[in-house]
Amino acid sequence: MKKYNLGISALLIAVSAAMLKQSNSYGSAAKGTAMGSGVWPGILAVVMILLSCVLAAETLLQKRREEGAEPIEFRSPRMKRIYILTGICLVFAVLLKLLGFFPSIIFLVPSSMVLLGERRPAVLAALTAGILIFVQVVFVMLLGLKLPAGLLFQ
Repeated sequence: MKKYNLGISALLIAVSAAMLKQSNSYGSAAKGTAMGSGVWPGILAVVMILLSCVLAAETLLQKRREEGAEPIEFRSPRMKRIYILTGICLVFAVLLKLLGFFPSIIFLVPSSMVLLGERRPAVLAALTAGILIFVQVVFVMLLGLKLPAGLLFQ
């Protein structure tokens, strides 16, 4: 288990460093605020770096091997759901680049909910619509942020 913890710590630190670098290149502050669009992603990147360091330190300082720990079964149904969710996130990233935020979120939210067990169409539609409305009102209308439009709509 130690090698997995150290590996994921290193991977998350690398991803967080890339996030931090990218967030520093975002535009100026939103109208009426001192915070630009890169502030929150930067804060999340720093928090993820700190938590990854805590995981690595805790793993290295662990004195004895856990006796009752189950080995990771990479072919179990639970791991397959993780692989599918990773695929959903990758498709979302590609759609975000091509179509922009709002069409992409229409894919991400219901597909993630179905993977996690929600099957009622009304709940899927209502939650997706609620998230779209919330993002539009808070981030676009109130904060004046410009969300990604996608390559096809520019």
